Amino acid sequence: MSTKDKQLGSQPTPEERTAHVQALIERLTANSPIYNILLSSVQLISTTPGVVTTHLTLTPTHVNSRGSLHGAVSAAIVDFTTGLAIGAWDLRSTTGASVDMHLSYLSTAVVGDTLEMVATAERVGGSLAYTTVRISKLVDGGEPKLVTLGQHTKYVKLPGQSGMN
Repeated sequence: MSTKDKQLGSQPTPEERTAHVQALIERLTANSPIYNILLSSVQLISTTPGVVTTHLTLTPTHVNSRGSLHGAVSAAIVDFTTGLAIGAWDLRSTTGASVDMHLSYLSTAVVGDTLEMVATAERVGGSLAYTTVRISKLVDGGEPKLVTLGQHTKYVKLPGQSGMN
């Protein structure tokens, strides 16, 4: 989508949005050692404006000494996936810097479990983006079981950008 199209308010196609988010995943995992170690196997499932669904199957790299999902991995997932949701909001190439993050650990997951992450950009303004993510464990034949809820505020103002989006 061209800059002129963005200025005129035309929306990207679903294919353009998906390709953009997939490119973000590839760039972020290639350029960030922690994302590369923890999240290089994330699979993009779907994208809509401001909402991204991804899956991750847990390996021994993702768990703590008790064999369950490490809290720091959950935090990395929240940081990563909420950035993707911001990118899906308006196809921006930068996903912002963390200002505040809150996680609630409700359950756990173990090696071999597949997590589904649904990240939502609730509001993307001129300076800040407010995002949420639900990390759930997929259960064969049943409803996903909620593992972690995350809220994340990111600073998203671009250099040279003024005022509000």
